[in-house]
Amino acid sequence: MQAPTHILAGMITKRAFDWKYFRFFSVLFTILTALLLHGIFDKLAKSAYDPRVVDFSDPFWLIFHVFVWLSSLVMLYMFWGEYKLGIIFSLLPDIDWLVIDTANLFGKEVIFYKQPWLHNGINYFIDNVVPFSYLNQLPDNHSYALACVWEILLFGLLVLVYR
Repeated sequence: MQAPTHILAGMITKRAFDWKYFRFFSVLFTILTALLLHGIFDKLAKSAYDPRVVDFSDPFWLIFHVFVWLSSLVMLYMFWGEYKLGIIFSLLPDIDWLVIDTANLFGKEVIFYKQPWLHNGINYFIDNVVPFSYLNQLPDNHSYALACVWEILLFGLLVLVYR
């Protein structure tokens, strides 16, 4: 899934566990749930539009990703103050791709970061917990532009939950 979906999931998680009298458990459950939701949404993303190759020549790819980045920046600006803990941990696993893709872009190799450690750990957990393990059976629609509808619907559902 794209960043706005993860950001909104982090906001919902922070709001759900915003307990004043049990601060330690509030923080702990926010962190664990945000990480778990990141993994679940990444499994659901298998059925959504997310091509593996950057294609600046494809107008749909370009418009879609400009919209994703702009909406991510707007959401971070608007909601960072109140929901930063949920947002940080809902986006944290994507540090994997930031490190690996940046290193590849510059033709460098980060010795200790050749694989996505955070994603692998979350995926290991999700793949071994029965209800979540069925997410691996979803169809692979990464290349189909129309599959962006699934993410838009999920985002809309999350907006309703947030409201």
